[in-house]
Amino acid sequence: MKPLRSVAVLAALLAACSKSSAPQGPAEVQVSTDLNPGMVDTALAMIARSGGPRGERIPGMHAGVSSLPGAAGAPVAGGEQAPTPAEMGDVRWDSEPYGAIAAAAKGLLLPAPATGQDVPPLWKDPGGTWVAVGGRAVLLLVATDELGDHGAPVRFTALTEPWLKGKVAIPSPTGGMALAHFAALFAAWGPERMEAWLKQLKANEPQIYPTDDEVRQAVVSGRAIVGLAASDEAAKAAASAAHVLLVYPNQKSIGTFVWPTALSVPKTAKNREAAQKLAERLADRSVEQLLVARVPGYLPLRSDIPVPPGVRSAANLVVISVDPSRIVSEIGQRKASLAAWAASIPKPLPAGAQAQTK
Repeated sequence: MKPLRSVAVLAALLAACSKSSAPQGPAEVQVSTDLNPGMVDTALAMIARSGGPRGERIPGMHAGVSSLPGAAGAPVAGGEQAPTPAEMGDVRWDSEPYGAIAAAAKGLLLPAPATGQDVPPLWKDPGGTWVAVGGRAVLLLVATDELGDHGAPVRFTALTEPWLKGKVAIPSPTGGMALAHFAALFAAWGPERMEAWLKQLKANEPQIYPTDDEVRQAVVSGRAIVGLAASDEAAKAAASAAHVLLVYPNQKSIGTFVWPTALSVPKTAKNREAAQKLAERLADRSVEQLLVARVPGYLPLRSDIPVPPGVRSAANLVVISVDPSRIVSEIGQRKASLAAWAASIPKPLPAGAQAQTK
């Protein structure tokens, strides 16, 4: 898409925000999603006004790693223990691809929309049943006021350096995007190097938190100098008054981890024809552009999609080149040991207690 045309498309999409988001007439398709409600409603309204199927947003399934088949989804001590959610929706657009991967493995999905054919192969089902429309990256969130004479870390190996002892915050790699990220590192680095890095990181006394939100708070408050955080949480820090720097790590080596959303149509869709037509529209690059423009921290995966200031396109990054099927395989092999590793590290003190010990 030409740059001027891209700008025109974005202007049209944002203009839709000023109009009623409710399509006329009853909904033909239910869209199950855990993505930003305002953005999804705007996309559905735009599609309905241009003659497409009328869609209705319903809550997402929030399918996590426990929904995966085989060893990857098996419960382990200290790991994610969420129950498998009930299937919902005629179209599904999930912030993480776990549910789509699980449904594809069971043969429960229709073919992915053709409008997603230009999404790079790394971020769609090789079997052709689901496709990503945007995604998030794992960034280094750096508290610049706490750096002293040191430069900002730009690679993961720097997180084991002595000056960062006790000052690195990470989300627990026991579920969600964090588990997928560490599984991808096992594949990218190889088991021997990954195990050595985990040993060194543990010796450096990292702060392990249940969520990326808590990692962000640790960095913003100065309890940590650097944190591993999903780009949507990092964007919240950048939008605040905090003095932080967002770093896309490992650009001279294995690259940055990008975790895709997943758009799919289940075979149980009540109105299959309308569901597939709506999915075709949602998979269009114009909707990916809307997602990136409206929801801070989301990256476009396709090339030539304009990005807001401070955001990088995945097409212009060195990224960890491990496809979702390999990540699932690694999760099956590594989730128990990663849960044990996380459990072996003392939990950080509450924020107030940390402040008193300074």
